[in-house]
Amino acid sequence: MQEGLKPIYNQKTKLLILGSAPSVQSLQKQQYYGNKGNRFWSIIFKILQVPDPQDYDKRLRILLENNIGLWDVYQKFDRKGSMDHQYKASQLNDFDNILKQSDISIILVNGKTAANEINNHQLFTKLTVYSCLSTSGANNSRHQARYQEWAAALQSLRTK
Repeated sequence: MQEGLKPIYNQKTKLLILGSAPSVQSLQKQQYYGNKGNRFWSIIFKILQVPDPQDYDKRLRILLENNIGLWDVYQKFDRKGSMDHQYKASQLNDFDNILKQSDISIILVNGKTAANEINNHQLFTKLTVYSCLSTSGANNSRHQARYQEWAAALQSLRTK
């Protein structure tokens, strides 16, 4: 089974963005949302109204400065390719430590697969959870609705 990436967060993190698992390209680069077809970074920086620095470490620094963390629902997974419908087996991440070591009160779920896992396993029952359309390139035809969902969810960070 493949293993996902380490979580990105700190003690001040209030909003945790969860996808299902990194794409093949993201695993190769060891970077969240490393597939150029994925619109994650452009959506985030447009909503934050900050220029995208393009540099991965600078991107992460900006997220953390805005109290945003990144992780995935799957720690380990068996999947052919990068598409969510191709999972054959998976193991969930243990979220206890990250929740104890941070101020996370909001979960923003990136896509249906992650949302289904969170619902099926009753994760985060005491937190605010927003399920948003996937930032995957496969979902680019719904870019306007996707942007509106993400903007509304990230706006909640400003009101908490």
